[in-house]
Amino acid sequence: MYIKFTIYVHGKINALFFIIITLSHFCYSNNRYITLNVLQDTTKLSNYCQTEIKSIKAYKTGFELNQPVAEFNTDETITVEFDDLSESIEQLEYTVIHCNYSWQRTNINFMEYADGFEFNPLYEYQYSSGTMVQYRHYALSIPNSNLKLKLSGNYILQVVKQSNRQEIVLQQQFRVYEPKVKIDALVRQPVATSIQRTHQQVELTVNTAQLGKIDPDTDIVVLIDQNNQPYNKLIIKKPQYIDGDRLQYYTPTWPVFEGGNEFRQLNIKSFHYQTAEVQGIRLFDGVYHTMLTPDKRVKSYRYTDSRDINGKYIIKCDDVTDSPTEADYTWVYFTLNNDLQFDGDIYLFGELTGWQLNPKFRMNFNPQSGNYEAKLFLKQGFYNYKYVFVSTGTATPDYNRIESTFYDTENGYTIYVYFKPYGARYWQLVGLQGVNSRYKN
Repeated sequence: MYIKFTIYVHGKINALFFIIITLSHFCYSNNRYITLNVLQDTTKLSNYCQTEIKSIKAYKTGFELNQPVAEFNTDETITVEFDDLSESIEQLEYTVIHCNYSWQRTNINFMEYADGFEFNPLYEYQYSSGTMVQYRHYALSIPNSNLKLKLSGNYILQVVKQSNRQEIVLQQQFRVYEPKVKIDALVRQPVATSIQRTHQQVELTVNTAQLGKIDPDTDIVVLIDQNNQPYNKLIIKKPQYIDGDRLQYYTPTWPVFEGGNEFRQLNIKSFHYQTAEVQGIRLFDGVYHTMLTPDKRVKSYRYTDSRDINGKYIIKCDDVTDSPTEADYTWVYFTLNNDLQFDGDIYLFGELTGWQLNPKFRMNFNPQSGNYEAKLFLKQGFYNYKYVFVSTGTATPDYNRIESTFYDTENGYTIYVYFKPYGARYWQLVGLQGVNSRYKN
C-alpha cells in the first residue's frame, strides 16, 4: 500500500514524497480499535468511552477551555460534546452519579441528589456535513429541563444504550460547587535551592467561617491539581496550621509541584495549508492522513517560552462555518526521535488522550528507524500534547524524562475544597479557586 503525502509551504505545493507502508511490519498501532486502560482504578469512576466515540469535550458552557465545573443554583451549566463514528444508530440515554472527592460512588440514591427521571433520552445530535468521515455530533447541557441537581460535589455523566443500560457508551467527570469558603492561593518559587529552577510551590489558606463549627482534621479535604492532569494532583486531608476559622495548607517547603514544560502544539485546522509541525497531508482511501515533523526530546536546561493552552484542544476548521459538524477527521502520525535507551513505555498525553495513559496512546518502537511512533484519529482543530514516560513495572508517569521541567513554565492550578460534617453521607464541594503560576488574579 502506498500513501503519497503533499508538502505545502505557505499554501503552495513545494514537493512530493512517498511513504511506503508495509502492513506486516507497520509500526504505528491501529489506535482506533483498542479500548483497555492499563492504569484504570476500578474502584473509581474515571473518564471512559467506547472505541467509536471521539472528540469528547466537557467544559463550563460558553468557556471551551475551562474545566467542567459549574456553580450550584445558578444559570451556569456544563456542556458535554462528542462524536459517534459508528455506522449503526443506537438510541442513547444519559444519567448522572454523585461521587466523593476521589470519584467513588456516593452511598445515596438518585432522588437524593437529582430531580427528574434517572435516565433521559439523548436526542440532541446532528449529522456531519461535507466530510469524508461520517459521524453524528452530540451536545448535552447539565443541568437541564429534564434533570436538576440538588447537591454540590463530584458527578459522573454516563451515556448508555437504551437497549442495554449496562453498556456504557461514555463516562465523563464534572463538578458542581457552592461557594461557602474563602480561598487564598498563590504560586511562587520554592525556597529549597535544589528545586528552585525546576519546581513551583503553592501557598494555600482556607477560611471556613461560613461553615460554622467544624473539625478541620476530619470534615475538610483539599485537592490541588495542575492543568487538570489526573496523575499530577495532591489530596490534603489535614491543615498544617489552624488559626480559628483560618486553615493553612502549606509550610515553607511544601506543597511543591514539578513545573514541567510547555505543551507541544499541533495545528490541523485546514487541509489546504500546512503549519511548521506538519510534513505532509494526503487523502487516501477516503480518509485524510497527516504526517508530522518528528519531535525531539528536550535536552536544554534553559527554559524557552511557548504559549500553550495547558494540554487542551479546540475543535476548529478554518474552511467551514460550523466546525462541530463540518470539521473532518484525519489519521495523525507522531514520531519521537530516539536518542536514549528507555526502560519503559512512552505515551502521548493531554486532553486529546482524555488525560489517560492507555495502550492506544502508547508509542511503538520502530527498529528500522530507531524512533518511537504512534498514530491517532483526530478531528480538525488545534491541539496541545506532550510525551510522558512510564517505567517498566510501575504505573506512575514521569512527565519530565522527555519534556524536562522548569520553574518558569506557565501552569494553571485549581484548588477544590470538600466538606463533610459529622454524620453526613456525602461530600459537598464548597470551594473552588484557580491560580496561575504566571498570571495573577
